[in-house]
Amino acid sequence: MMLTTHSRGWRRPAAVVLAALALGVTAACGGDDEASGDTVTLHFTWWGNADRADLTEQAIDMFEAEHPDIRIETSFAEFNAYWEKMATQIAGGSAPDILQMDYRYVREYAERNVLREFNVDGVDVDTSAMEPGLLKAGEIDGTAYAIPMSQNTQALLYDPAAWAAAGEQAPGEEWSWDDLEQGGAAVAAAGEVAALSDFGQIEDWFEVWLRQQGKELYTEDGELGYTTDDVAAYWTFTNGLREAGIVSPAEETATMDGSQANSPLAKQTSAAEFNYDSGLTADSWEIYGRELALAPFPTDGGELGQYAKPSMLICISQRSEHPEEAAQFIDFLLNDIEVGELLGTSRGMPANAEVREAIGADLEGPPLLAYEFEQALLPQLADAPAPPPRGAGSVKAAFQRIYDDVIFGSATPEDAAARFIAEAEQALAQ
Repeated sequence: MMLTTHSRGWRRPAAVVLAALALGVTAACGGDDEASGDTVTLHFTWWGNADRADLTEQAIDMFEAEHPDIRIETSFAEFNAYWEKMATQIAGGSAPDILQMDYRYVREYAERNVLREFNVDGVDVDTSAMEPGLLKAGEIDGTAYAIPMSQNTQALLYDPAAWAAAGEQAPGEEWSWDDLEQGGAAVAAAGEVAALSDFGQIEDWFEVWLRQQGKELYTEDGELGYTTDDVAAYWTFTNGLREAGIVSPAEETATMDGSQANSPLAKQTSAAEFNYDSGLTADSWEIYGRELALAPFPTDGGELGQYAKPSMLICISQRSEHPEEAAQFIDFLLNDIEVGELLGTSRGMPANAEVREAIGADLEGPPLLAYEFEQALLPQLADAPAPPPRGAGSVKAAFQRIYDDVIFGSATPEDAAARFIAEAEQALAQ
């Protein structure tokens, strides 16, 4: 777990931060204002890597230069570690003033009274340049609790050289799941790496597979939109790929946690990986050790299943003592053109259409690849689903945890699917 804090160029060692949080010593909710005179201190926390952090810190420096009476302290972690820490902070009453949010958790956190409403009592952020369909991903019954920072979509990130070396046609717009299996077998046979990172444990990729069949993760009533048979069929397919040596082995799959440090593609032990296009930053080719390409998901029919998803949203804690200043910072982060040009696509394509247009002409390298991929795919992308019901975070975690039993042979796909459905229904009923 990595946690890093920032204040005007200073980084506190991670171990110190973790110890401070464990003791409840935190700058969250403006708790140290008395020590800093008239300066308002806000704590902003997000998930991401060091590359995203460096850009975010530069943006914060720009904000602080324009607003010397507001100081922003930050922390970040990889995705899984972020949510573990967030749960601990909220349970301990030390939620940050401003927090990055995944749309799967919006409803859960809002209904637990963790999030403050926008556009009331001076907590205003201009969203006029954002698509209404995207904004709905942060709304519960018409009330905005989260605002999209950016948008992205699902994609296959792959090594074109590995596919070419195997004599296989690179993944493209018209390719099927059979193409993936057959091409993946050839890639794996031609080299010493898996063709793909195992994608069976990630609910996000299961969702695309479901949507291609006309189903959803959740119904309008907040119930599961799929059955035990659907999960069993998906896990039977992915587990079969593992048994054939096409996807990463169980020992490696079990370490995958959403971080680049544990990504088989980044470790160069696989030649492709399902991901979000927002994962591409200026340093991506250095991180992955070679140039990669993007392709849409395979599909066996006319339905792509992908959608324009808020790659992340931003919220204000209900406990923040300075919500107006927090909203002021959020407005600056999302709507300032100069900040948008600095951040580029580090969190995905900017949600603000004016900022998105401004950065498009100057992109290069991996961010340009992501931008062009998404622009080309936009006509086929659906609107994001409404925020999932309370308990969806536990369902997502169970999906990954129970799949481990499949890949290690302690449960069949059918038995594991039945156990998962029972746990998922219990989580949604709480």
